[in-house]
This record gives sequence, structure tokens and C-alpha cells, in this order.
Amino acid sequence: MAHRRLTGGSNGDCKEGDCPNVYVTDRGTLVFQGDQYAELTMPAHEGAVELPEHVVVEAIRALGW
Repeated sequence: MAHRRLTGGSNGDCKEGDCPNVYVTDRGTLVFQGDQYAELTMPAHEGAVELPEHVVVEAIRALGW
């Protein structure tokens, strides 16, 4: 699966190169990279990540929305 990074984590959210990011795949889906959000009970095969608002806004701007 090919993907393209939409964000750069450029607002000081990086810790040792581990930055929150949003990627778009060749299937038209978004992949969110960030800290796990443990306040939801998720099925074993699912996960959730919590991203700063500015990362999502940056991704939206990159898509031209």
C-alpha cells in the first residue's frame, strides 16, 4: 500500500523524531500516527490515536479542503 505524508509535526510535537502525522493512502484512506488514546474501550483488532488539532487542520489544508 502506497501512502503520502500530509503533515510534518512542525509545531513542537516531536519527541526524538516521533511526531504525530496524518498520511493518505492510495486507497483514499487516512492513517493517523500519534499517541494511543486509552480512554476508549476498543475491540482487540481496533485502535485509536489522539492527535493535536493543528495536525488534523494541516492535513485538511494539504488536501485542499
